[in-house]
Amino acid sequence: MAYYVGLDISQKQTSICVVNGQGKVIAEGKTLTQADAIYSWLGDRVKIAEITKAGLEAGSLSNWLYTGLSKLGLPVVCLETFQAHQFLATQRNKTDKNDARGLAQLVRMGEDFLKLVSVRSRHNQEVRALLSTREHLVHEKVRLENHICGILKPFGLIVARGCLSTDTFCARVAEVIVNAEKSGIGLESMLMPVLELYRNVRKQLDALTKQTRTLAQSIPVCKRFMTVPGVGPIVALSFFCAVDRPERFKKSEDVGAYFGRTPKQYQSGESDFKLGVSKRGDSMVRRHLMAAAIVLLCSTKSWCSLKAWGIQLAKRQGLGKARVAVARKLAIILHRMWINDQDFRWTATAATELGSPMLS
Repeated sequence: MAYYVGLDISQKQTSICVVNGQGKVIAEGKTLTQADAIYSWLGDRVKIAEITKAGLEAGSLSNWLYTGLSKLGLPVVCLETFQAHQFLATQRNKTDKNDARGLAQLVRMGEDFLKLVSVRSRHNQEVRALLSTREHLVHEKVRLENHICGILKPFGLIVARGCLSTDTFCARVAEVIVNAEKSGIGLESMLMPVLELYRNVRKQLDALTKQTRTLAQSIPVCKRFMTVPGVGPIVALSFFCAVDRPERFKKSEDVGAYFGRTPKQYQSGESDFKLGVSKRGDSMVRRHLMAAAIVLLCSTKSWCSLKAWGIQLAKRQGLGKARVAVARKLAIILHRMWINDQDFRWTATAATELGSPMLS
């Protein structure tokens, strides 16, 4: 007898449904959201050896549960959120019980139909956490700068901004506050605590940035990525932890689609046309690839075949479309460099020897 299991996860409890090969419900219920508790619940109702596949939807707890259940010997897969959501939306009532049933039926359809999610390794999860935390502090830094300058602007007090160090920005704000106090505008008591918070955020951000650079230099493949113009430690680490295992992509061109840099297609009857880029996959990597593309096109002084191709495309179709195309090419090139264990080739001839579709 072959059994298929659907796991609908929440923070405290997980709804479980077991169906057989014909789709008939064999057992269903709830247990604690812990790998050993789920394994014990299943073992009390069916033979673990007869479970063909257990599926859970990708989410914040999926990596932890997937790792724990796999270590216990349960054949578990992680389902793509978009596909699972669309499939479960066909049910009339949205309940945990129905979601578990739907996931079990979805798993029963087989891997030819399923869109599975690759679960990152523990190390790459830690790298991802570092990048996410740093990105959060970057947003907080910008928000505090905007708040401080926004408070001063209605009084006609303008703080010159730009790529400033912490001390320079704080000194300018303090000078403006002192001048405001002399003019009878009382802002010191409310802005000085915010300015101190800004100092602390910048201090922690600088520490994480230093940690990120050190980590990128310690990983050989990330050092290789950074030979590409426009790619720095942040982009290299982001791409590295998102791809995880480069061999899971049959073709390097698939990486561009994986990160949502290829157009969607709509075809029905006589209609067949392209839509905008899908914007699927890891949004952080997508943003980093776009930033790297802009640096390559606008800030890099040295010329390479990729930049020449991007500039020509920008002249024909505009910078917006060019940066999307260059970001897709960067993903393809980084994957090809990883597979071939080679540094970036600056010329078209060298790129062809590498097998990179740089100018295709």
